[in-house]
Amino acid sequence: MASNLGFEIRLLPLARVKYTAEPEGAATVDIPEFGLQAEIIGPAEQMPQVSRLIRELAVEMGQQENESLSLTREIVDRYEQLAILFEMSERLGRAEDPGARAGAVLETALESVGASGGCLLLSGPGRLLYFLKTETEEERSQLLALAEKAGHLGRASVEERSHIAMPLTVSNRGTIGGLALGPKERGSYRSGDLKLLATLAAYAALFFDSDRLYQDLEALFFGTVRSMVEAIDAKDPRTRGHSERVRKHSLMIAQELGIEGRAAKRLELAALLHDVGKIGLPDSILNNRGDLSPQQWELVRQHPQMGLAIMSPVANIDDILPAIGEHHERYDGQGYPSGKAGEDINLFARIISVADAFDAMTMERTYRPTFTKEQALREVRENSGSQFDPGMAGIFCQKLTAKS
Repeated sequence: MASNLGFEIRLLPLARVKYTAEPEGAATVDIPEFGLQAEIIGPAEQMPQVSRLIRELAVEMGQQENESLSLTREIVDRYEQLAILFEMSERLGRAEDPGARAGAVLETALESVGASGGCLLLSGPGRLLYFLKTETEEERSQLLALAEKAGHLGRASVEERSHIAMPLTVSNRGTIGGLALGPKERGSYRSGDLKLLATLAAYAALFFDSDRLYQDLEALFFGTVRSMVEAIDAKDPRTRGHSERVRKHSLMIAQELGIEGRAAKRLELAALLHDVGKIGLPDSILNNRGDLSPQQWELVRQHPQMGLAIMSPVANIDDILPAIGEHHERYDGQGYPSGKAGEDINLFARIISVADAFDAMTMERTYRPTFTKEQALREVRENSGSQFDPGMAGIFCQKLTAKS
C-alpha cells in the first residue's frame, strides 16, 4: 500500500519479517491485536512519526473490535434471555392452575441453567410451595430454606457455588416469594447464570403478582354473582340455594368430561347465572302456590331470553351467554326458546339442563309431589335422549348413584 507522502506500507503476518537490523529507510511495527506486522519503507526522518501513527491506529481499531465483540456477546445474551422468557410465557399460557404455573416457571429455570432440582415459594395469602426434581426430604428442606431466605432478604444468594436463590420481587409491592435451585448437573454457577435467573425471576414475579390480582378480582366477581343469584332464589323460599346446587352438579358432570381450569370456571359462572332472567318475573308468578295459567307459563318461558337481555351488556361473558339462553332447550328439539336440538345446543347448556331439572324435581312444589332423589334420577334416565343429552344424563346418574 503506497501513500502520497512517499511511504510504502506492507502488512505481513506477525513475526514473518525477522531483521537482525532494519534496513535503511525501513521500519517495522507489530500489530498483535490483529496478528500482523507493518513494514514501512520511506523517508527516514519521518519514520518515527509514521510508526507511531500506525501503532495508535492499530490500538484504536483493536478497541473498536473489542467493543464490537462485547456488543455481540450482549446481543447474544439478550437473545438467550428473550428466548427463555418466550418459552416460559408459552408454558404459562398452557398452565390452568397456580401449581401448574409454578411448575412452568421452575421447569424453565432448571432448563435454562442446567440445574438438578429446585423449589419455588410464593408467600403471603394463598401461599404456594412447589418442588421439581427433588428426591429427598433433606434436599427439599435445604431448598425451601434458601427460597425463604431470598424472599425474606430480597436479594440473590449463591451457596458455595452449588445452590442459587433469587427473590421474586415486584417494584411497588415488595418481595412475594423466592426461587431456589440445587447444584448444576455439570459445573458450577457463573455470573451469567445469575443474570439469566434474575431476569427470569423478575418476569415470574410480575406474572404471579398479576395472577393474584386477577384471582382477587375473580373472587370478588363470583362473590357478587352469588349474592345476586341468592337474592333471586330467595324471591321464592322453595328455590333457595337452587343455583348453587346446579353449579355443584354441573361441575360434577364437567369433571367427568375432562372440563377443567378456566373452562370449568366459565361453566361455574354460567350455572350460577342460568336463572338470572327470573329477576324480571313478577313475585306473583314465582310465589304462586297453584297451577300457572297459560299466560303465566308464557312469561316463565321467557326467562332465558330475559337473562340474555340482562347479561349481554356485561363485558367478557359472551362465551357463557348461550348457556344462559339455551338451558331449557331439549335434545329432541321440543324445548324453548328456539327449538334447538342435539349438539346444536350449547355444551354448557346441555350440562346445566340436567342439573337444573334434577334439582327442580327434588324441590317442593304445590302443584305436584316432591320427587325423592331416586325418583328424580329415574326421570332423568327415562328422558335421556329426548329432554336430555344422553351423554350428560348418563354421567349425572352414574356419579350421583355412586354417591348414594
